Amino acid sequence: MMSGLPRWLLGTVLALSSFEAAAASPLSLRMRGGSAPVEPVEPSEPDPTGDATPDASDEEPARPAGSGAEAAVTPSIPPPSSIRDVPEHLTVAIGLGPQAPGTRAEQAVLDALETGLAASTDPTTEIRRLRPGMGARRVCRDQRNDLVVMIDYIAEREAPVVLAHDCALDRALGLRAADAASNPGLAAALWAEHTELLREGVRERRRISLGPRARGGIIAGAAIVVVGVAVAVLVASALRKETVVITVRP
Repeated sequence: MMSGLPRWLLGTVLALSSFEAAAASPLSLRMRGGSAPVEPVEPSEPDPTGDATPDASDEEPARPAGSGAEAAVTPSIPPPSSIRDVPEHLTVAIGLGPQAPGTRAEQAVLDALETGLAASTDPTTEIRRLRPGMGARRVCRDQRNDLVVMIDYIAEREAPVVLAHDCALDRALGLRAADAASNPGLAAALWAEHTELLREGVRERRRISLGPRARGGIIAGAAIVVVGVAVAVLVASALRKETVVITVRP
């Protein structure tokens, strides 16, 4: 039936019908027995005074103590019993003193002295043999040794004895019999005397270390000075005027 209507009239009828459907209120729909539109329900806020029981699935699993980055950062401190000081290292020069002629018995005591000092573990030692007849203070001048131990004689005894000299303090240490030469604890006993002298207030001698270049420079400078003085004396003698007076008498 509506197909015979003009197009403009048909459009007007459709627009009016859609306007009436849109203008229908929920109240009118409820009075007609229709279902009212459902309003969206907002989520209720949690009660701040109530006890919230968290879900077990939301909790993080407990980490074991000492795991992860904390275990890597925390250093392990060794017990005090495992910490030990590094032992001293001494350079010891040994030899026969000026009063020792170098007999077989004296050489045997010197060999035993070298064996006993080398067996020391605290302090450790480096042994250096000297030429026979050298004095302890002369050996200490090169500043290469901590101790100088000699097999020599003294006026009160006929048997050889062990004489020790502390190069750092420039002091003679205790006198010992020849039997003490083979004792491995000889180096520790001598260094204990050194420590005791330091506690008593004895000061170490200042060590001036000169390298090979410095020594060569000093020797070359002294040689230049000597040569210069000699040349100056020769030149002065060559330039000196000599006057000869000849007196003739009848």
